[in-house]
Amino acid sequence: MKKVLFLGLILTLFAVAASAQQMTSPRLHRQSEMQSFHRRNLSRSELRRLHKDEIRYKMARRKAQADGIVTRAERRRLNKIRMHNRRELTRLNRHKHMI
Repeated sequence: MKKVLFLGLILTLFAVAASAQQMTSPRLHRQSEMQSFHRRNLSRSELRRLHKDEIRYKMARRKAQADGIVTRAERRRLNKIRMHNRRELTRLNRHKHMI
């Protein structure tokens, strides 16, 4: 009985040690993929506007998901907001290179 408990404890410790080695969370990795590396070239006011747009999108997404069902109209509105944010980022990056 003691051997089984000891073996179980050792296996549990190995499992905890193996899972603790994954320090980078996938959520942070996805956020860094979503952000463009060109944002370093933008001014503070442009970055602030893009940040506000991202906050507005997140608020709209939370509001759409609040009842548990995202309707077609809500999905269309979220896609429009997301496309607007992408176009804004692209426009600011291209305009910055022309100056």
